[in-house]
Amino acid sequence: MPESKKPEDRVKLEMMSAAKLLPQTSATRLSDHCLDLRWSPDSTLLAAMPCLGQIELFSPAGERLAQLPEHPNGNGAIAWHPSGEWLLTYGQDAEVRIYEASFQGQPKVLTLEKAWAERAEWSPNGEHFAVALGKCVAVFTADGLEEIYRIPPQKSTICDISWNPSQPDEFASVCDGGVRLWKLGKAKPMSHFDWGGASLLSTWSPDGRWVVTGDQVPSVHLYDVKRKDPLHIQGYETKVKALAWEEAGAWLATGGGRLVTIWPCSSRKGPNGATPIQLSGHLGDAIALDFSPGGKGLVSGGRDGLVLLWMPQSTEAPALISHQEYEITRLRWSPNGQSLAVGTKNGDVFIHTLTS
Repeated sequence: MPESKKPEDRVKLEMMSAAKLLPQTSATRLSDHCLDLRWSPDSTLLAAMPCLGQIELFSPAGERLAQLPEHPNGNGAIAWHPSGEWLLTYGQDAEVRIYEASFQGQPKVLTLEKAWAERAEWSPNGEHFAVALGKCVAVFTADGLEEIYRIPPQKSTICDISWNPSQPDEFASVCDGGVRLWKLGKAKPMSHFDWGGASLLSTWSPDGRWVVTGDQVPSVHLYDVKRKDPLHIQGYETKVKALAWEEAGAWLATGGGRLVTIWPCSSRKGPNGATPIQLSGHLGDAIALDFSPGGKGLVSGGRDGLVLLWMPQSTEAPALISHQEYEITRLRWSPNGQSLAVGTKNGDVFIHTLTS
């Protein structure tokens, strides 16, 4: 993959325009490394989860609105219900807590058997939620917290889970050298691909066509669900820790080294044989990505502390949003596209608000 000779020159070239477009409106610090950031569906609340310590709730202006108890031994996941009525938290105590969005009362609590517990997600229709529990995935009803489905124990720990946006009774689990695709009520996976190595994270394309993994080695796998056809893309500098879809599912952004690589995915063959867009600007590995609502803008965050804004369909030059002292761990656009939340390894959380 080719690299720009002087990526720092491109950063400097456009830095003023992004500072005016997305000025920083607030900053705060969590008790530990920022593990995740999640905006409520109506964009009025930002949930910020550190690896250890209390989970924080902020307004788009950065006002602290609530603090939720930490999970002993480490936090795992946060997820808003699609309606915005509930916030789910999950952690290494294997406890699921579901809070009403007012955060005035006590949460509903579901205590599971002790196992590695880092992933939890609501189904797209909000009727269920799934949690990774060691080598299993368990699925529960949203209202009664009743377990309705559990996959058989796998050979390895579940690294990630992701729901099919177009079929709310289907999800993917990352384990056993690849991905298993499951349908609620079925004892065996409806499909799978194995490549003999380890994958770390997964994402399902918005149209439900592709399941994608970032791998332990510098590569990604794209699995065409209908054609049952896996595609292995290699050549990255480092393992791929960031994946982001444009909202129509036409483009997949990947970070695996200093370049941000964007693959076209809408044709019959998808990325197979296609020439990607490659964006050069980071001075360290790009490890956080998010497309803006509407899909025209892409933000990337790196180990270099840079947060860059790209318009990949019109220019390869980035605009500098900010340069932080510590590496960027999470980037999240609000659903209304007006705010950008940034989390760092030091626990700093910054909110940038779009100006007219």
